[in-house]
Amino acid sequence: MTPWLAIGLIASAMLADDRVIRALHMFQMDSYIPGRYLKWLMAKPRERAFHPYALIAGLAIAALSYVVPPAALLWAAVCAYLWYTRDRTPPKKPLDLTARARRILFAARMLMVVSGFGLVFLLENVLALVLFIHLAPLAVLAGNVLLKPVQASINRGFVKAAEKKMRELKPLVIGVAGSYGKTSTKYFIDTLLSERFRTLKTPGNVNTQLGVTRIVNETLTPLHEVFIVEMGAYQRGEVKDVADIVHPTIGIITSIGPEHWERFKTFDNIERTNYEVIDPLPPDGLALFNCENEHCRKLADRTKHTRVIRYALSGGDIWAEDIVHSVEGMTFTIVTKDGQRIPCACELVGRHNVLNILGAAAIAMDLKLTPEEISRGISKLKSAPNRLEVKKGLGGTTILDDSYNSNPIGAAEALHVLSQFTTGKRVLVTPGMIELGDLHQQKNEEFGRLAAVSCDHVFLVGPEQTRPIATGLRSAAFPEERLHVVKDLQEATTMFAKLLRPGDVILFENDLPDLYTEK
Repeated sequence: MTPWLAIGLIASAMLADDRVIRALHMFQMDSYIPGRYLKWLMAKPRERAFHPYALIAGLAIAALSYVVPPAALLWAAVCAYLWYTRDRTPPKKPLDLTARARRILFAARMLMVVSGFGLVFLLENVLALVLFIHLAPLAVLAGNVLLKPVQASINRGFVKAAEKKMRELKPLVIGVAGSYGKTSTKYFIDTLLSERFRTLKTPGNVNTQLGVTRIVNETLTPLHEVFIVEMGAYQRGEVKDVADIVHPTIGIITSIGPEHWERFKTFDNIERTNYEVIDPLPPDGLALFNCENEHCRKLADRTKHTRVIRYALSGGDIWAEDIVHSVEGMTFTIVTKDGQRIPCACELVGRHNVLNILGAAAIAMDLKLTPEEISRGISKLKSAPNRLEVKKGLGGTTILDDSYNSNPIGAAEALHVLSQFTTGKRVLVTPGMIELGDLHQQKNEEFGRLAAVSCDHVFLVGPEQTRPIATGLRSAAFPEERLHVVKDLQEATTMFAKLLRPGDVILFENDLPDLYTEK
C-alpha cells in the first residue's frame, strides 16, 4: 500500500463510518428486518445505496491515479470535504444505541476494516476506496447476519426470564390490540384503573415482543396489580408472541383498518393478527370490541369462548350520547344497556377518543369501579403525545397536533374535529399517509376530497408524496389559490405569518419519520 492510498483510506474511513451509522439508524427504524431495510434502500438507490458526489468524483480520480498515483491525496481531500459538509440535521427519532445496536455497529465496523484493507491490497488504486465507502449500507446487514445466532440466544434468555416473572407475579393483564387507537386506549385504561388499582402500562408505543419483555424484566414489580400491554404487529404471529408471554385475561381490539397494508395485504390477515389477543382469553375473561367498526363486529360475533362487551357511539352494550366539542375539550354521557348513565367531561376531542374512552370505561365497570371513579378518571385524561392534542398556537391560534402518524380512519376523524371549529380559518398541514401499499393512491385521494369539505387552506408537504391528495382536492373543486404545495414543514410555517390570524385552527396531520424522508 502506497502512502497516498493509506492517507486516502483513512479519509475514506471517516466518510464510510458516517454512512454505517446512518444505515444502522434506518435499519433500527425498520425493526432490524432485513427485507424491509433493503426495500427502503432500493426505493431510492441513487441517494441511499450510493453517495452520488463521492461516486462521480471517485471514478474520475481513480482514472487519474493510474497515471498520477499521488492523485489519491485529492480523493482524501474530497472525502474530508464530504464528511465535513455532511447533513447534520438532528433526526426526528435519533439512533438508540441499545446493546443490540452497539453489537451490530461493532460488527459492521470490523467488516469495513477488513474490506477496506482487502480492497486496497487487491486493487491498489483509488477505485478500491470508492468501492469501500459504498459497502457501508451492506456492512450493517452483514453484521446483523453474523450476529443472528448470538441475538437469538440473547432474545430467548430475555423471553424466558419474562415468562418466569409473569408466572410468579400473576398481575391482571389487559391486552390492547388493533390497527389504530392502541396507544390512546392503553393510556385511558391506565388512567381510569389508577383510580383504584396500582397499574403499569407499557410506555410510549412499546408493543413488540422484545419491548414488552424488557418492561416485564425491568419494571414490573409485585406492587403492580394490573399490567396494561399494547400489542402491535407487522405480520401474523407477532401479537401472539406477546400474548404468550403475558397471558391476558382481558383483551380489547380498538379497530381494524388498512394499517401497514403493504405488509398485511388483506383484511383477513389484519383481523387474524389482532384476534391473537382474544384467542388466549380464559372462559371467565373478557373480550371487548369497537363495534363501530365492521371488522370488529365480525370478530365479536365469532367470539364464543369468553365473555364479550361491544362498545360503539350508539348501540351495543355501552355507548355515548350528547357529544359536544369545544376549544376546552368535550362533554358526553356514557350509557349502558342496563340504563346506567355517567356524565363525563375531558380535555380531549374527537369521536375516536370517545370510542377509546368507552372501551376503557367498559373495562373499569367490569372491574367494579364506581361511576364516580370512572367520571373522575375521565376528567384527568390527556391525549397521548401528538395524537390530536389541542394546543395553543402563536398569535391566538389553536393547533390540533395529530402528527404522530396517520391512517384513513384517524385522518377522517381529525378532519371532522377540525370542521367543528368556527372561530376562524381551518388549515390542514400534512405529508399524507404512508404504508398503504396498493391503497396509497385511493386512500390519499379520499383524504383530499374530505379535506376539501373541511378546510379553508391546505398545505401539502412534499410534492411527490402528496400528489394523490392534491388530485382529490382538485376533484372536489378546492380553490387552487388555497392549495399550497411546499417542500418541507419549515416552508409551510414561514408562510403562516402572512396567512394566520387569531382564532384560526391548524391541523398537523402526520409527520413522516426519517425512514421516509431520509435520503
